Amino acid sequence: MVSIVTVTYDSEETIDRTMGSLVGQSSHHVEHLIMDGGSTDKTLEIVERYRNEYEQYGMALRVFSEKDQGPYDAMNKGIRIATGDLVGILNSDDYYDPRAIETVEKLQSENDFDILMGAIRIHNGSSQIITKHAKNTHYQTSRHFNHPAMFVTRQCYREVGEYKLSNVHADYGWYLKAVKMGKKILITDEVLTDFVIGGWSSRKSFRNTLDRISTKYAVYRENGYSRFYWFECVAQEMGKFLLLKSN
Repeated sequence: MVSIVTVTYDSEETIDRTMGSLVGQSSHHVEHLIMDGGSTDKTLEIVERYRNEYEQYGMALRVFSEKDQGPYDAMNKGIRIATGDLVGILNSDDYYDPRAIETVEKLQSENDFDILMGAIRIHNGSSQIITKHAKNTHYQTSRHFNHPAMFVTRQCYREVGEYKLSNVHADYGWYLKAVKMGKKILITDEVLTDFVIGGWSSRKSFRNTLDRISTKYAVYRENGYSRFYWFECVAQEMGKFLLLKSN
């Protein structure tokens, strides 16, 4: 079984599509954990509408609603209680390709890995912008990192540890730590997830972009990477800022 952790907070406009993508999977060996931060809109009402349909497909739906310390805190809580062999993080405004779970199961049966990462389609809400492929090379860059298409064994999460709460790049920092620890990483070119620009991880003002350059550089340095990665951080975050401004 694959555990999927979805963090929600006032996600009534997008959670329906996210959950619908799990119902629409070609394989339904899924445990879906909704980690809600205390939504005040109709998020939880929409989630409950899916309970019977999940049961019909043999999928487990577990819903928790309480205040948290932000998205990474909620992710950590979900990962702690997940029971599946693999754990994926699906944002409440993203959605899986219809064959994502089947693809993950097939790759797991044929390979030995700690972390599996696939490609994502990036959308601006009305149209697809690009397909972003993952890579694992000596030169580590978040341009090759796709957290919405990452599946990790529970054992790996236990050994690497939890996401840090103090850094917006905590997911990438966690990955760099896993690489440093020598965890086995499998990359597939298969598209697993559709990522929609506009969620909490995509909100970038110029001031915010400067902060993200600093915090991304910090996760490189924490994991022993060269000071020259500062240039990578500037190029990557400024590129994202300009892309978002143009769409």
